[in-house]
Amino acid sequence: MKKKLLLRLCLILTVSLSLYSCTNEDLYSSAENEKQEVASKSPWKEDQVYIKKVQKVFLQNANVQYFERKYGTVHWDYAMSFGQFDESYLVVPILKGNTVVTAMKVYRIDDRVYFREKNDPEFISFFTDIMFKEISGIDEKVVYSPTSSASKAIEYKCTYRTFTVGCFESEPNCDPISRTIRECNWVDTGDSTGPPRMELCDPLLCGDGGGPDPGILYPEPPEDKTPCEKISTIGNKDKTKNLFENLKKKTNSTKEFGEILQESNGGINNTSVEGEIGQAGIDIDFAGGKIDGFIHSHYPGLLSIFSPGDLASLSTLLVNNNIKDVNTFILGVVTASNTQYIMVIDDPYAFAVFAQQFLLPNGQIDEDKTDVFGLFDYAKYNVHKNNLASTNELGFIKLLSDKNSGLKVLKGSNNSNNWTELNIKNGQIDPKPCN
Repeated sequence: MKKKLLLRLCLILTVSLSLYSCTNEDLYSSAENEKQEVASKSPWKEDQVYIKKVQKVFLQNANVQYFERKYGTVHWDYAMSFGQFDESYLVVPILKGNTVVTAMKVYRIDDRVYFREKNDPEFISFFTDIMFKEISGIDEKVVYSPTSSASKAIEYKCTYRTFTVGCFESEPNCDPISRTIRECNWVDTGDSTGPPRMELCDPLLCGDGGGPDPGILYPEPPEDKTPCEKISTIGNKDKTKNLFENLKKKTNSTKEFGEILQESNGGINNTSVEGEIGQAGIDIDFAGGKIDGFIHSHYPGLLSIFSPGDLASLSTLLVNNNIKDVNTFILGVVTASNTQYIMVIDDPYAFAVFAQQFLLPNGQIDEDKTDVFGLFDYAKYNVHKNNLASTNELGFIKLLSDKNSGLKVLKGSNNSNNWTELNIKNGQIDPKPCN
């Protein structure tokens, strides 16, 4: 599968400001917490699960009157997770009157959340424009830039959000104004040299806040899913199984066939695509949006396992933020060698590092580097189109393991009902059936 991205994210948004109304009580009750939930007004997609949980933690622990006197009013309706969908990170604007005065970032480490002030002029201006100006267009791009450092925090994911003020299609002579804001997610260990913690209540009542920031207990933190659990949302659905079985009927063709998968209200919607005759790949234009999976076929003469192009395609899906949820996304293949596999992202950070070798700086596939990877790395691990499927399977799993790819592969049964996680032990395939 080859992939080219065509992002046409456009949204006409008229922002109307809706302020929270606060009671006169110092602390909100659980019943009042539910009343404070509001719909997101962000023009981008946000991690609503995390935003609502953090809002609940805040309201249960904050002396709201004290907080508003010291900082201002938190506007949860404009909270933004900046491309994070793993209940880990958000930034939310704080206003006094109709003026954005600062922002608050809330990040999670394991079962604790930390509230820090983000008093950044760029972000104050960003939220001011988003909340009070008419936005005629938006875009979003995610760039992974891992660094090796002895510091306590390592930058590994930056989200660039661009918005255009004014200049709709009906105004051809208008000169639009576009701005881009960058927000990077950090592996943060609560370093005291970072942004100051925000006082949720009066230190005279809650303590002086000295020493390391203990954070606040986060309700029901998500658990790391096993590869078998990762395929349960999309890969193990009856609709997906049927699509796998239908693709098997097309493996004797002379071109590739594929299905783009998108989950909706517990069901799976599919969009069928196909490549050109004799072309080892499928060119796909994405007009924005995020997907939950992609499965495709390999015809005779192609590999019995995932190709370098498949790895490159998954890489560009990740960095261009076209994956809805890295914890449930699947890339599947059925082949003319009577094999079928699902690949999942087991470690997003490790895969982000691994993915860079397939991509150009703009996030598109570097065809030359991808071809070189196939010529040298696949050859090194004895993965070849003329090999037995079992030989390619062993070599490919070894390759992913040795290179710390952050990817895991599951092998499917002939009827697509049963899947087995493939690992390496003592130089051989170590299968682990999913229950």
